[in-house]
Amino acid sequence: MGTAGMMRAQEQQTQPLMPGETPKPTKYVAVEEQKQHLVFFQGFTLSVDGYGPVAMMVSDYGTLEGALRLNLKNTFFPIVEAGVGKCSKDDFNTKVTYKVNAPFIRAGIDFNMLKDKFQSNRLYLGARYGISKFQYDIAGPAQTDPIWGGSQSFSMKNIDCTSHWAELVFGVEVRIFRNFHMGWAVRYKREIASTKSDYARPNCIPGYGYTTNTTCWGGTYSLIFDLNWGLKKSHKRGVNVEIRDIPPTKTQPVETTKKDIEDNDNGTDEEKEE
Repeated sequence: MGTAGMMRAQEQQTQPLMPGETPKPTKYVAVEEQKQHLVFFQGFTLSVDGYGPVAMMVSDYGTLEGALRLNLKNTFFPIVEAGVGKCSKDDFNTKVTYKVNAPFIRAGIDFNMLKDKFQSNRLYLGARYGISKFQYDIAGPAQTDPIWGGSQSFSMKNIDCTSHWAELVFGVEVRIFRNFHMGWAVRYKREIASTKSDYARPNCIPGYGYTTNTTCWGGTYSLIFDLNWGLKKSHKRGVNVEIRDIPPTKTQPVETTKKDIEDNDNGTDEEKEE
């Protein structure tokens, strides 16, 4: 109890007592308390993306990737993601083909936005920096030159390129069994820079996606394994002083006590005659 609470208790004791009221003594009680705190380093997290392989099978572009993440007080999660991106696209209108198969890497941090950090579920917001150094192939059918005439097909292989981009990540993780989690994340990506080529701009960047615009959206669906087997907690002891009332002992009924007081104040009939 704070100083203000102790002063209020003392003021209550100094107030005049009602007739027949017994003063209630108080005593000071020391109560021992224990508070739980999360240990700073909670362990590692390994995860693999299940969405990228499915996208690779049903569309022109997909990834195979995994991640290693640190858990700091179940609040901050520095993370490194690495994998391979593959694209094989044939444009139906232009008949231009584009192929790339190369690694990429991302690094960043996630922040758990849930107020209760003791639970295993997480709602997080994060940021990433990504980079990929790759080679791509591009080829197309013969096209007529509008100025000089004539036509000639083109085919260029192993064009070198290095691309950089940034990402904002919003995701959810849910515990399914012990230290196994599942989660999904939405990613907003923005290209920072790419190596300029004399031939053609890359149509797809591994780990980033299509370069139709300077920004794009992506997503992951992860299977997550926590290498900590539960949240590690520490206990901190402390002492809190409280003021508690002691129940009064049995006394004379209030009505009887009041009557006795009136008799003493007024005196007996014999005393009044004298």
